[in-house]
Amino acid sequence: MTMQTPIRKAPETEYWMGEVLAWAEASDELYDAICELRKIPARMRMIDEDIGLIPAGLAHFDKVIAPTSYGAVSSAKDLEKARRRGNSRVRALLARFHAATGLTAPRTGREDWDRLIALVGKHEGFANRGALFAMQQHKALFSLRARCRTAPSELSQEEIDRVFSDATSDKRKSIRKGIALINRLIAMQNAIPELRDLLPPVGLETPDSPDRARRILWSSIPEALREDAEAIFRETLAKPEDRAADVTARLKAGEDPETVLAEVNASAKAQRRKIGNPAGARAGYQAAVTWLWRAADDRGGSAAATTLADLMTHETLEAACADQIERAEGSATLKDPKLTQTLNGRLTALRTLASHGLHRPDLVALIDLTKLRYWEHIVTPQQMTADAERTCKILRDTPHIAARFVRAPYILADRAMADIARARADSDRDAEDRGLRLHAVAAMYAIQLSRPVRTSNLIRVRERGGPEAPGNMEWIKDRKKAEITFRPGEVKNNETVMVTVLDDDAEILWTWQKVLRPRFVELRRIPDSPYLFPGTATPRLVKDKMTLPSGCVSPATMAEMWALGEAHLGLGLTPHQCRHAVATLILALYPGDFGRAATILRDTEETVRRHYGCDSGQAAAAHVRQALLAHHPDLFKQMKRRRAR
Repeated sequence: MTMQTPIRKAPETEYWMGEVLAWAEASDELYDAICELRKIPARMRMIDEDIGLIPAGLAHFDKVIAPTSYGAVSSAKDLEKARRRGNSRVRALLARFHAATGLTAPRTGREDWDRLIALVGKHEGFANRGALFAMQQHKALFSLRARCRTAPSELSQEEIDRVFSDATSDKRKSIRKGIALINRLIAMQNAIPELRDLLPPVGLETPDSPDRARRILWSSIPEALREDAEAIFRETLAKPEDRAADVTARLKAGEDPETVLAEVNASAKAQRRKIGNPAGARAGYQAAVTWLWRAADDRGGSAAATTLADLMTHETLEAACADQIERAEGSATLKDPKLTQTLNGRLTALRTLASHGLHRPDLVALIDLTKLRYWEHIVTPQQMTADAERTCKILRDTPHIAARFVRAPYILADRAMADIARARADSDRDAEDRGLRLHAVAAMYAIQLSRPVRTSNLIRVRERGGPEAPGNMEWIKDRKKAEITFRPGEVKNNETVMVTVLDDDAEILWTWQKVLRPRFVELRRIPDSPYLFPGTATPRLVKDKMTLPSGCVSPATMAEMWALGEAHLGLGLTPHQCRHAVATLILALYPGDFGRAATILRDTEETVRRHYGCDSGQAAAAHVRQALLAHHPDLFKQMKRRRAR
């Protein structure tokens, strides 16, 4: 089966990349730019002929194409630099195409933007010496100058809204800073008279993100509804000991024993799996209720809902589902609603509350009917995801990517050590911090390629604490062999998982833990902690009856660190997708041996067949790892040959 990135229909006024390619070749455009344009289908895991299906809008390019991994189309030593250069060439080519076809209005006022930026720069310096702005403050205007089609004095809220909607989430940060500076300058016109001819007459508002729903804080929901929902959460999450205490309290209060017994028996008949992470479940319930309340509030019906049962109406459920689908279909950055599990997750959480909290079979039936109504958008985790299949496909079909994957720890560690040495020689603390974070990613890859674990486990690996400590790492032989043990209750399948890190991988892990990690803590000025990857977050996804101290890296920070390594590798993998990648390579070596892959991933064979498609687990993992790193002469040829069949 060939997976292709779904492309949503572009507006009628927009062109397609195939038309851009034909125009570029007919117009004798730069050869390098045309080459980069031809690489776009491969970057998006499509075939060359599908270039005519890709929208040619600049906003679509920045949001969807520019962030894609570059490793599949380039073997450059510095993939991130090559990707930025390639993106720049395509972006400039698209701008020339749009100008030639009259798709974009001409830009004016560049000279006024330059004057404004120079004026701000003139008043920068130290506040105690009379400067009006901090150093480098003028750079906040660069994003606006690059994107606005008018002079700064002619800026309107409509233009700002257009610029903001076309920008990526990263660029919106700098645009927000530019808007804030414009508003500040408007208030300072008396102090700097030269500003009066360069600024709009009124201040500008920062638009809301067009890709996400309006944010609703749990504390902003009416108190009566919130208290009713919290009571239902407690009932849904109640444990046997909680119910026993409740029975005792009700009997002491004089309630009829037969009534109490009937309710207890009815609750016992409702079979359900044990909730291992009550805090995570509660957060999911809150998100689902907030999602439903937003739909009611947008239509003016939230005031009438004082209880959760009042909120669970057919009209509100329909509105919430329709809003979610419409928002996803209209965005270039959100997942296709037919490929994401979000809608199913929201409705499942509400169904759980209706069944085990409210004990309302009628509401359970209503939610089940809603699922049937939107069956096309109810994605369950019972099939291989599109991301996983694309990951497996590229590893099967691109031998040099597979080779880069298995050598990822060494590539990143070598680059990190060179960057750290250069930064220390230049006394550049920021560059040294980047180098240290890059080496942390090398250590993460050393673990993931020894035996891939889930992201939540990787975050909570402890470098000290004793044999019984959760996620404890122990050195069996310095620099040569380390063992990381996850005990039942710490992993998804409630089994013991041991990761053995050997030889060169162990050397990378040792260097991070013993040499670089102390400097990382010092440079970042964070408290030391038992975690291998320290931070200032309190662990999430903590299982029931397990307490862990704060001090691990937060999921958001880890994602940023992983992205730093990904920029150098160009693999397009997340930490969890390393499990898919390892399973793919195992099955390439041992076709059809799902049992071997399941043993290494510590999962069931059925789950591996369903999700990863494509004796001791330690021995199997070590054998496969050695075979891959040895670059067996026929390995990648066999992979290509089997794929050709």
